[in-house]
Parts: sequence; C-alpha cells; structure tokens
Amino acid sequence: MKPTIWLPRLPEEIQNWWWDTAKEKWPNLGEEKLLNLLRAEIVQLSDRFNKVRSFTASSYGGRDLSIIAYGNFYFYKTWTIASFAVTEALSRCKWQAPKKGPIRILDLGSGSGASGMACISCIRRLGIENPVELHALDYSGKSLNYLKDLFRCSNSIHYNAKIIARRCDLRFETNQNVRSKYDIILLGFSLNEINQDQESFQCVEWIQELSDSLKGSGRLVITEPAEVETCRNLQSIMSMVAEQNPNLFLQAPYFNGKSCPMMLDNSKYFSHEVRRCSPLNMVEKINRSLNLEIREVKFGLSILGFEKPCVETSTAGFFRIISPIRKRKGTISFLGVGSDGKEYQYELQRRELNKFEEKKLLFLERGDVLEIAGDWLELSDKQIRIPQNTLINPIYIPRIESS
Repeated sequence: MKPTIWLPRLPEEIQNWWWDTAKEKWPNLGEEKLLNLLRAEIVQLSDRFNKVRSFTASSYGGRDLSIIAYGNFYFYKTWTIASFAVTEALSRCKWQAPKKGPIRILDLGSGSGASGMACISCIRRLGIENPVELHALDYSGKSLNYLKDLFRCSNSIHYNAKIIARRCDLRFETNQNVRSKYDIILLGFSLNEINQDQESFQCVEWIQELSDSLKGSGRLVITEPAEVETCRNLQSIMSMVAEQNPNLFLQAPYFNGKSCPMMLDNSKYFSHEVRRCSPLNMVEKINRSLNLEIREVKFGLSILGFEKPCVETSTAGFFRIISPIRKRKGTISFLGVGSDGKEYQYELQRRELNKFEEKKLLFLERGDVLEIAGDWLELSDKQIRIPQNTLINPIYIPRIESS
C-alpha cells in the first residue's frame, strides 16, 4: 500500500549546523570526546523528559550543553513528529491557506525551533508559496537565540519567511503575549509543561482563551509525549474544550468531531501515533553507545479548529488505526476507531492473501486512515472482517521521505 503523501525529512543542512555549533563551542575536543560529552547530556535529557519530568528554566533552556545536545540528537524527532501532525492539519483536515498575505504561525514553547521550522517546511512541501511569519515564544532566551541563528543559516530552506522570537513564561503570560490572530498555533510537547500544576478545568480554560487567537480557518495543533496518562489527559481536555464551545470542533485524531473512545482507564490502548522514521547519520553515530529508540516516533495528537470536520460519513468503514498490526496464524488484524466514534477490531483472513498483499498490510502504521470500499462482515458489534485486501482504500498514509 503506497503512501498517500510524503513528508519532508530533516534537511542535512540543519543537522550539520548543530554539529558545527558543537565543534565551535568546544574546539579543543576531538570528535569522540565531543560525542561522549553530548551522549552524557542526552542521557540526562532523556531522564529529565521521561522520568523526572522537570521543566524549569534551569533544567534545559539555561545551558548551552543541553540545547546543543538536544539539537544534535532530539531535534530530528521533534521535527518528524511536527511534520506528521502539521501535514494532517493542512492536508487531511483540509486547511486552506490565506488567499493573500502571510501565513502566521505561533509556536508556543518553541525551544530551538524544530516544530515551527518543520511547519514551514510542510507548508512549502504542499506547494503553498505565501510569505510566512513564525512567531516563536519560549521561556528560554538562550534557546531562542539558537533558533534565530539557525533560521538565518538555513534561509535557503525557509525562503520567504521571517521569525519573530519573544521570551516569556507561558504559564503566566500567555494572554499578554498572544493577542494577534494566527493561521496555525503549535503546542509541540509543551501543553503538559505549561499546565503541569493545573487542574483539568484550568487547562480547558487556558485552551479556550488560546483559541481566541486562532483565525476562523486556522488550526490548533497539539502533540504530546506518548504516555498513557498524558495522552488520555490530552484527549479528555480537548473533548471538554469542544463540548463547552459549540464553535470549536475536534479535527483529529478522530472524525466528525468525535472524542477519543480510549480515554477510560480500562481501555486496552491509549490514543497515540507510532510512526517509522529514518534518522540522519549524525544521530546514528551519537546513538551507537546509547541504544535509544531512533527508528520510530511516538506521540499523542489533537487538532482543533472552528471549521466543521470534513468527514461526512459516520460508519465503521472509515477508520483510523489505533493498534499495532498483528500477524497471527490465520489472520492479520488491528484495532481502529471509525468515523462513528466507536472502536472496532478489523481482520483479514490470511488464506485470502498472497505474500505481497500481506507485506502491504504490514506496511500500515498506527495513525493511518483507511476506508473499506465495499461490504464487510460484522462478526460482532465490535469485530469486522474485511473480505478482500483490494477493498481497503488508503485515505491518509503519510510517510517521511527516506532521503
């Protein structure tokens, strides 16, 4: 099954800039010593983000070593995740660029700029030539300085675009700093940090206020770490936002404004994407002694907007994959959420498939959107058998280009 859209890979030019920056910062270190310096900091960053969950200004954005280590190793992951999320907002969710004037992007908690710069790259990949304004807000002035330097040095990639960077603490100053209207608002792994000490209702109020800065045709794109509690909390909060404001609609991950059916604690799975990716050579080199996961990205996703969702059908036959693809003795199966908002198990019998057809099905990923173009068998109210592989119509199968 072929991809329906190719997403831009992190350019070598950007990856090289981060490595050159490291060499300029520590010119007396040979390559292996410099790699080991970055590796030690990357381990601490991994623990900080995944175990300690410490998001103070001094925990990341106040140290050159932390920022440069992040840039050399994690920048590509954040870029890749943002590319998946933004491309869905712009393509499957049928966003329309302004007919004239600039596209205005607001990147909240921008850090050194991976999400915002990926957003610009995705806009250009879709053939949209409007001027772009990237407004980047972060508590770390040091991170913003790196972002501005990187932006200037990669002008050939982000042509006809300019950046406006402002330092602020989004936990307290968002309303004062976000007063304009934007076409795209990004919250890349920052919602849980900004609202880490708040109750759910406070976070709902915060997003409601933030949506006032969204244009009528705009999209609010949120990505979060692929952790059970974080992702269920995200889907719960976004569901409450949509319920309390009849003018706001859930555009993704599910359809027709439907909430995630996996918000409950007893659900087998939780709502998140799992996507394959191909890291650049420098990331491979750094990872040789770390053995961290670099060949796939996992993230929670939510997209909000004022326009009604574009899927008109309400059926089990139009669905998003929400589980791994399972190859068993007699079947290939996976779970999905239909455009009716319900969870189903989909299966195909392997005796009906040749090896090439099996390979195409195993190519699918958690997050792909498919449609059954024909009749299916309802084995139960939650179990569906697809009679033939040829009945599966790919609607949205994004993949990162390999080179």
